[in-house]
Amino acid sequence: MQIIDTHCHYNLEPLYSGDPFCFKIKEDSQILQMNWQKHWQNAQKAGVNKSIIVGPGLSSSEKAVEIANEEECLYAAVGIHPERANKIIDIDQAMIALEKLANNKKVIAIGETGLDYFYLNGESLEELTEIKKRQKDLFIGQIKLAQKLNLPLILHVRDKEDLAYQETIDLLEKYWSFNKAIIFHCVSGPISYIEKALTLQNSYFGFDGNITFKKADNIREIFTLVQKTDAKKILLETDAPYLAPEPHRGQICEPQMIVEIANYLEKNLQTNLEEIYQNSLRAFEI
Repeated sequence: MQIIDTHCHYNLEPLYSGDPFCFKIKEDSQILQMNWQKHWQNAQKAGVNKSIIVGPGLSSSEKAVEIANEEECLYAAVGIHPERANKIIDIDQAMIALEKLANNKKVIAIGETGLDYFYLNGESLEELTEIKKRQKDLFIGQIKLAQKLNLPLILHVRDKEDLAYQETIDLLEKYWSFNKAIIFHCVSGPISYIEKALTLQNSYFGFDGNITFKKADNIREIFTLVQKTDAKKILLETDAPYLAPEPHRGQICEPQMIVEIANYLEKNLQTNLEEIYQNSLRAFEI
């Protein structure tokens, strides 16, 4: 079995150095004794031969580039997550910083970027309007940067309702010229959104450990739709340290767990893993 983890975070704790950060981890957990090098070694032993380290912010993007330059089969994506929009004082300056990082030869994509309205609650209408505007401006900036540098774009889109999904499609149709791949990372959302995303040229869809969750019928429905429409658009990812698959749900997702996700897809959803491997090579032009 050959596997490419197309979205992981060796650049974030606790994978980076074993610091628990915001996670609740038992003091005797082996995770606290590990660093990204050890996690990468374990992933390779499990069958992962390439991984893309994705940056959700400027500092983590810098770490992604540093790590990727230490290992031949690790690559980086640099970007700013939509939830960080309010922390960016000057979006134009942030794009300049991202472009500088993206000029490194190990950077093969821009992202993760997009729209995330999932946790927007309690704010006034005025505050909500401003937050959404800043997310859109940050998203548009990264769309334009990806096109300028001729790189694939990794999307993070999430909402409790349909708005973020619809606005994502609207912005892509307005600003993206489709020269490179658009990766819908950890894909979710209404079926109508997926149907529109499938019509976009060079669109790909990343599936993570949450597809194994018992109540994840929506994710499995999306997977089935993509597989029936065009199986060459399916990618496999962990989003480690997040979204550990069953039976590890609620724990730190270790990159080696991608094998369990792959086995689940092959057994329960009749997935061709070699095809997914080839999809990954093609999407990121590795």
